[in-house]
Amino acid sequence: MNITIEKVEPIEKAFERLKNAALEVTNGENILIYQNATMRVSDFFPKELNLTSLYVLKNQLDFIKRLRDYLQNRYQIDILNLSSILHLKTEDGKIIGMAPPVVEIYQETVQIIPLPQDKNPPEKSLVQVAILKDGVHRGFVANEKNELMRCIVIHGALSEHMPYAYPNEWSKVKIFEAKPEQKKFYRRQNPYTFMRPLKALRQTSDTPPPPEWGR
Repeated sequence: MNITIEKVEPIEKAFERLKNAALEVTNGENILIYQNATMRVSDFFPKELNLTSLYVLKNQLDFIKRLRDYLQNRYQIDILNLSSILHLKTEDGKIIGMAPPVVEIYQETVQIIPLPQDKNPPEKSLVQVAILKDGVHRGFVANEKNELMRCIVIHGALSEHMPYAYPNEWSKVKIFEAKPEQKKFYRRQNPYTFMRPLKALRQTSDTPPPPEWGR
């Protein structure tokens, strides 16, 4: 592996980009979903978070593990403990950005199923749900090792635009060699609409990187 760190960017600059980034695939609407959201950095054990993915890829897990060891040995930087944005130069000369994993806290209307000995709960409840929105492979690695993982935490996005997948539990996440047919529990009939502009966090130049959803 021959990857170099070309720049370490303050996380506040990435927050500013994200606040000014519009939702993608909106049929022409300019929606700044995170404009008034709060953003911070905080540590979690992965099991404290809900996921929005039903799979991880074996080759990506292997790469994350090798990259973590490599950057720790060469730069004493742990990609499970980031508080900034890394600008990484790959072996073929490309510059890519790596941000901490992203946790979004949003409101979901749920129905609680009581245990046999419990009283009946409210018919519906509006609860706060913390989802690992980006960084599932690093989350999987941290979970295997029972280690804390430092994340960007976002709260206060526009409530009328929900995440494009429902949360799922860790036990439903499986390791695959290639992407499975069912990747998530999608919320919308057309799943790849009104997509979060999280690529703004990984931006390393005047041109945003390509989105990672839908691939």
